[in-house]
Amino acid sequence: MIRPVDGKVERRSVMNLKVEEQRAEPRVAVQFHTMVSGSVESEGTGIILDLSRNGCRLESPLLMLPGLSLELRIAVPGLEWALMIDGADVQWADEDRAGLAFVRIRETERQRLSHVMTTLLARKSEDGDKEQVKLVPFEFQGLEAVLSKDPELAIRKGLAWFAQDRAEFPFRGGSLLSRAFPTCTPEFAAALGELVKAGGEREADFSLALLQNYLGSTSTDDVLKEIVSRFSHDVRIMGGVRTIINSPSMASVSGEFRLAEAWQVKKESLTRWLTDERQAVRTFAEEHMAELDRMIVAERRRVEAERELRERSRHEDESGHDDGYRAKPF
Repeated sequence: MIRPVDGKVERRSVMNLKVEEQRAEPRVAVQFHTMVSGSVESEGTGIILDLSRNGCRLESPLLMLPGLSLELRIAVPGLEWALMIDGADVQWADEDRAGLAFVRIRETERQRLSHVMTTLLARKSEDGDKEQVKLVPFEFQGLEAVLSKDPELAIRKGLAWFAQDRAEFPFRGGSLLSRAFPTCTPEFAAALGELVKAGGEREADFSLALLQNYLGSTSTDDVLKEIVSRFSHDVRIMGGVRTIINSPSMASVSGEFRLAEAWQVKKESLTRWLTDERQAVRTFAEEHMAELDRMIVAERRRVEAERELRERSRHEDESGHDDGYRAKPF
């Protein structure tokens, strides 16, 4: 990038500018689960440790090297689907943590991020400017090897930690369980489903908190269906179910319409719910498939509008005016 300094032209690296811009933005300590793709190790999970409008600090077991461009799908409480960051460039990496600069983000997602940051900064101002770094406690170290062999024990322990402190759970018990079970195995899903079937709201909330570790995976469907069958009239809990379903895997799609295509894949996976013996599950599937249809149409229109805007801008740059411009058919 080139900019004038005292009448002279100074060249500055794009990476340095990104770092400077990121530091200029206020940051807030958070505990948001995210799916990460684009790493050397393909797709995985992580936890956003702090967030700003221009970047974040990420903790993940994935190999993250400076210069890599990652794609993030951040599960933010209260959002209908995960916040989508198309390009987050790794600025620095230290063991399992990395600093990321957001270099590619759609306008609609930028607006959602701005709204999230406004809310977080207001809350931070009310609570005082206290930024705490929450780590997995020392007494938890090494437990993942034990818990990974016994899903039922892992879930019992996790529920106890969740009951003690829900706010701390993502960084403590939740982080530990995500390491013990990096994928939602059939045994783990079955044990979680039994917990939901026999439990109440606390068990449903705990299960949804755990499923944030597996955004985009259909391996969690049986647990989600159990939650739907038990809590179909609970607006808050059903909002958590929708958030997980609306945060699809992006590993198998590409191009401008990849989010719409990922939602299409998710919609098709919901057709299996239509044969479930429980009426609540079938009704939810029908309604949410219709909602996904509306989301897909809206997303395609948004991409087409952005494409037309780029065409107009390119035409004006080339001709110096917009006389005679006609949008190309899509």
